[in-house]
Amino acid sequence: MERKKNYLIVGAGVAGLTVATHLIEKEQSVTVIDSGVNHSSIIAAGMITPLVFRRITKGWRVDDFVPALQQFYRKMEAETVSSFYHPIQIRRMFSSEEERGLWIKKQAREDFQNFMYQITKADEIYDRALNPFGSGRLKNGAYINPPVFLSAMKKWISNNGTLLTETLDYKTLEDGTFNGNHYSDVIFCEGYQGKNNPWFGYLPLNQTKGETLTIHSEGIPEDESVNRKCFILPLGNQQFKVGSTYEWHTTSLHTTEKARKIILDKAAHLTNEPIAVIDQAAGIRPTVEDRRPLIGTHSEKKNYHIFNGLGTKGYLLAPKLAEEFVDYLINRTTLNKEMDIKRFER
Repeated sequence: MERKKNYLIVGAGVAGLTVATHLIEKEQSVTVIDSGVNHSSIIAAGMITPLVFRRITKGWRVDDFVPALQQFYRKMEAETVSSFYHPIQIRRMFSSEEERGLWIKKQAREDFQNFMYQITKADEIYDRALNPFGSGRLKNGAYINPPVFLSAMKKWISNNGTLLTETLDYKTLEDGTFNGNHYSDVIFCEGYQGKNNPWFGYLPLNQTKGETLTIHSEGIPEDESVNRKCFILPLGNQQFKVGSTYEWHTTSLHTTEKARKIILDKAAHLTNEPIAVIDQAAGIRPTVEDRRPLIGTHSEKKNYHIFNGLGTKGYLLAPKLAEEFVDYLINRTTLNKEMDIKRFER
């Protein structure tokens, strides 16, 4: 391991906080600067879903990500004396006989055993959601409570490093020197705002708006999350988060009646129970067209790095990718080619 370095991390969403945590655990000096305004990590539903439902495939590297995230979140819950990681049963309501057939084929495969239960008679006749083609249940599903997670982790960072609540003016950052302090390395974890970064703005980071609803319903089950065209996630006290929408190339945080209608129309494929909308929220996801993160080092400024583009699966990806990224920074290991920003260098 190299000698102790002094890192400046820009951004305190799930990306910045997980990188900071792994660096601190490696006994590195860490300062996190954040504007205090978050329109991505805190708005997210925090769903951790190992399968891609459309074709019943495993998500990218889930065999690596799921054990790592379980270990990370449980450890940090203990260290922060808080509760933000919640395992939950996720039930997929099949949209067609074809999808049901795909599930049956995949459930027999050894490489899917950790992520799906065998369909039972109870799954076939499940009647607590609309069920025209039967349903299947996922293993290792969970959700993170974003406000609790972000608050707890920021306190932990403050106790074990430095947390600055201010907006970084790029012009004041000169070769790693900021506010009179020199940092050996600067890591940009800015989410969708990374589009404006003067050193990494050339990367194909998209700003993808998503809206969710918080609803109240007496008849929707609270013991599991159901999914078809959208998700319905129980929050307790007969309240649920429902989402979400996708709107590309916008940074508008205004909620819209159009998005509200889209979500409610999708929810109607899962339940015909009466629904009362309590709240509507909008956030901006940092997404990439090839659906892989943007991680690596600037081609000229070798002490400037990026850890961004985690997209809709940030809470699933961040713990393991942050661990690998910190190993790359400290021990000079090789980054996974699928996420290394070198794939976009001319």
